[in-house]
Amino acid sequence: MVIDKLKNAPLYYGLGQRFQQALEWLAKVDPDSLTPGQRVDIDGDNVYATRFDVDTKLPANCKLECHRNYADIQYVVSGTEGMGYSLPDAPLKQLSEYTPDIQFFTTDWDTVTVRPGTFYIVWPQDLHAPRVALESPAPVKVIVAKVKLN
Repeated sequence: MVIDKLKNAPLYYGLGQRFQQALEWLAKVDPDSLTPGQRVDIDGDNVYATRFDVDTKLPANCKLECHRNYADIQYVVSGTEGMGYSLPDAPLKQLSEYTPDIQFFTTDWDTVTVRPGTFYIVWPQDLHAPRVALESPAPVKVIVAKVKLN
């Protein structure tokens, strides 16, 4: 898992060409030019992004998720959210099967505050719960870039 400010994105270009494409795109895109829910193909199914305008949820209403074929780069444009995360050795309870590239779990987890201008990258082994309310539900605007791993 990586958490950093978008201004530091060039530090992560070494993760590979697809990560570089996604991070460069995030740095130059005008979020207001995107419609909420709109998928933007950056490199077809290899790298694409979607803008989400949602309210954060109380922790009790959040589930940990993971992905098999893609890494997520979640970039907070406005608002502040918590990002729940599970330690790698935490005992997990599976809540769903993969459908099509997401699976849900529950366990004890901690939360990191994610403010505007910050992105985080999660790989398949990184169970994460996006859009966690820090005090009470509040609006947040997020762009999620999906980076195909193979």
